Amino acid sequence: MHEGKLVVFKPAYNSEEEASEYGFRHLGSNFEVTQLTTRDGAEATRAIKRIVFERTSSLDTALKRARHKLPEEKET
Repeated sequence: MHEGKLVVFKPAYNSEEEASEYGFRHLGSNFEVTQLTTRDGAEATRAIKRIVFERTSSLDTALKRARHKLPEEKET
């Protein structure tokens, strides 16, 4: 979740470290990397929504539309 929205990074990353570095560059420090057993974007989104529902018990939150677009580069 970032700014109240579910964000799924595409393409899939080969390591947690690689995904974390990408997240820090684009989202800052307020995000979570979750290792999944799929590289398929649609299946990854469904898996993440299941995790969100298990944690929050909120169907509204779990069914929120996910953002799949790559974030814009932050200017330094």
